[in-house]
This record gives sequence, structure tokens and C-alpha cells, in this order.
Amino acid sequence: MLVCYLDDSGKDPQNPVTTLAGYVAKEDMWRDFEVAVEPVFADKDIKILHAKDLHDTDGEFKGWRVLEKQAFVARICQTMSPRLPLGVSMSAHKANFAMRAAQSGRKRTVTSYTLCFNWILDHLLRSILLGRIAHTEGLAFILECGNEHNKEVEQQFYEVRALHKLEGALRSISFVPKDSCRAIQIADLLAFFSRRDARAIIQKGRSHKPEPMMNLIAGSVPLLSYVSTDVEYRKRPGVQKGRLS
Repeated sequence: MLVCYLDDSGKDPQNPVTTLAGYVAKEDMWRDFEVAVEPVFADKDIKILHAKDLHDTDGEFKGWRVLEKQAFVARICQTMSPRLPLGVSMSAHKANFAMRAAQSGRKRTVTSYTLCFNWILDHLLRSILLGRIAHTEGLAFILECGNEHNKEVEQQFYEVRALHKLEGALRSISFVPKDSCRAIQIADLLAFFSRRDARAIIQKGRSHKPEPMMNLIAGSVPLLSYVSTDVEYRKRPGVQKGRLS
């Protein structure tokens, strides 16, 4: 079956954007990736890839030059390219989303984090590339543990599965720590730089130029990406307003 690894970025209050992102592939391709990418980490003696540490030249990446960081990510991307068919990234403007949720008058609205998950779930099931496989062979989600809204995401997963009778397609959802596998670490890599890119889109519009690291990552695997700048609540399920990134 297909497995989608997802991690988030921007949950701290000072960040105006929250992002959920990662990659989806069949189980056997994930196993192949884990074996193939390990020498890239071993060569640099990197135990865990924390994207923020990489960007800040901190932690295990302390003292690294810019070109060294880019070369490291490029090697990871070369390993990802033939094995992972699709990356997904959803970002939401937190303040606008919270404002619309308050204005809706609804007793219950989901968080922006769960909005991002719902978008990814929906688009994977409808994907021209992978939707048919998801419906026939199944789709599982694995997210990094620790986010305070993971219980809400888990609840949404099972509610959607029951409501639309998707038990055969939506197999499971689980949560793992960052050090459990390289798959969740590259989800962190995509989430971190996608959030920075989404913030630039909101601030500068399409005139912004993605930073070199985002160009490296986005150029390795096809990426389905969306930035939600606003949300409209109606009597029927909410309709998102946003910008494709």
C-alpha cells in the first residue's frame, strides 16, 4: 500500500504560517529508500536530520558552509528522486484562519494544522498519479508525534473514513518520533522549507524567488503544494481560498 510520511513546521506562536508536508510512496520503495539514503548520513556522521538545525548551521550541522549543506541535501534528493513519486505540502495563514473560524459562529472548527491534513488526505485520494492506487491498495499516514493537535487529526481521519465508507482505502494513521526513520526526517526537511516559501508567497506574492534549498528539494520529486491565505465558511463544508505555490 501507499504510505505518506508527514511532519509539521510553524507551530510556535511567532510563526504566521503552519505547514504540514512530506512524501508518499509504496511500502517497498520506502524500505529501499531507507537503505539507499543511510550512507549519505553516515558519510557526514549525521544522526538525525533537523531541518531547523541545518538552516541555522546549528546542532550536528554547526560549522558547515552553505555549499556543504546544499551538497548534503542534493545527495538526499538524488536518493529520493527515483523512489518517491510525490511530495505534498499544505500551508495555512494561522491568523486569518483563526479569524474566520471565530466569525463562523460554529461550535466546533478544526485547527489550521488539521485543515492542512484534511487537504493532503483529500488530494491524495483524488490524485491522478496516486489516487487509483490509494483506493485499490490502500493509503496509510505516519506523522511525527508530539504535536498537540495530533489527536484532532486522528479523529478527523477516522471520521472521514467512516463518513465516506473508505475503510478499504484509508488503512491507518500513526505517530512516530523523529529518530524512528529517515522518511520522517525528509518530511521535516520539506515542511521547514515549504513553510518559509509559503511565508514569502504571502508577504511578496508570486514575485518572490524561492531560496536555493527549496529549489533543490522541489526539483527532486514532483510536489503538490498549496498555500491557503483565507477560508470561507458556508452552510455546506468550508471552501478554501488560497494560492497555488
